[in-house]
Amino acid sequence: MKKYDVFVFGTGIAGKVVARNCAQAGLAVAIIDTREYGGTCSQRGCDPKKIMLAPIEAYEHASKLHGYGIATMPVLDFGQIHQYAKKYTQGIPAKTEEQLQDDGIACYRGEAIFKNPHTVTLNKTDIYAKTFVIATGLITRPLTIPGAAFLKEYDDFFKLLKAPEKVVFIGGGYIALEFGHMLARAGSKVTIIETGNRILNNFEESVTLKLQKITEDLGVDIILNARASSVETINGRYVVNYGKEDGIHQVTASEVFNTSGRIPAVKSLKLELAGVVTSKTGVVVNEFMQSISQPHIYACGDVSSMGLPLTPLSGLQATIVANNILGKKEELQLPAIPSAVFTIPQLATIGLTEKQALQQGHKITVLENDASNWFNVRRIKSDGYQYKIILEKETGAILGAHIMGAAASDQINMFAIAIKAGMNMEDLKSTIFTYPSWGNDILSYK
Repeated sequence: MKKYDVFVFGTGIAGKVVARNCAQAGLAVAIIDTREYGGTCSQRGCDPKKIMLAPIEAYEHASKLHGYGIATMPVLDFGQIHQYAKKYTQGIPAKTEEQLQDDGIACYRGEAIFKNPHTVTLNKTDIYAKTFVIATGLITRPLTIPGAAFLKEYDDFFKLLKAPEKVVFIGGGYIALEFGHMLARAGSKVTIIETGNRILNNFEESVTLKLQKITEDLGVDIILNARASSVETINGRYVVNYGKEDGIHQVTASEVFNTSGRIPAVKSLKLELAGVVTSKTGVVVNEFMQSISQPHIYACGDVSSMGLPLTPLSGLQATIVANNILGKKEELQLPAIPSAVFTIPQLATIGLTEKQALQQGHKITVLENDASNWFNVRRIKSDGYQYKIILEKETGAILGAHIMGAAASDQINMFAIAIKAGMNMEDLKSTIFTYPSWGNDILSYK
């Protein structure tokens, strides 16, 4: 039987940080992955998605300024976009494994499952570890409808060699919106089927509705209050059947993606044999990122009950896990966490929505405006710009910020800094920013 001090499941950012920190401290560490090394974000998520977005953003800028200094329109080549992303990702697995091995970490591939709280089995071989770390991330939530086998998942997007003629996304979350915006601009006819009454239900309603209108104006068909009931093939095409109050409808497609959500990737580990408590949000952990039922088993990143699908948070949690394994007791102190949807324009958020603030009993002041006629929007001829800031009425403390605009993902970081520093809105607006930047726009929020 092989024995280690630490055995890590998952080679994404969370797993790598824990493994390398523990190995560099002199512990015997092993790591395993069921797929290529490097995790989701670097190979089939955040990074290649942004790489593929770059040429589309350039095309968008050119199209908006065509006739205003841009004389000839460029042509989008989705195949070249695919190769651009592939060039970035292709060396990651080997480089990741090499780095781990250089740190003296034993690298495994395959499906290791728990046999008991301190032992896993891999290919009929038992492996013992004093401490285990679960950093397996998220997987696509399966849809149990007839024809579900025809559905593509988020990572299949990165295998597309050309923009499909017609694409259906089942689920109106950030993955569908980001991919949908790219494909619509690349020439695909995009349809999004959403069970709720609007897209991006977790985001502030008013700014989301603004993005929804822009998305529809782009040519994306958003079908709300609808539920996909089955997928079938007819004459070489997919037919998606979906139900609404007035009955069953159909839409045809070249490709159909399941973007109904993502769930913690824990089922195959058989954590129940280790006595680990899980919930729909993942491995249930305490403030030290330990399993509440098995303290020698940790979870970090998206797979923990304190996780969000955000790479910076995964790295933070992983550092805390490594510190705790090494005897430096450290609790997770979650700051206000910004997140963004990389559509064109972007949507970004931090903190509470207006509804959440009122539900929590806050007396609030709301700063909200459609700023679509402001200078920075006119300068690049963007499609729109809207913000909504939630403040504590008495103190002006920033409870939440929600921005839909061309630079929303960067603007929201200023609110993250302000909230962490304990600045209220007047403090933030007393800051001098470069002019005429998107950051300087915040001074005019009222």
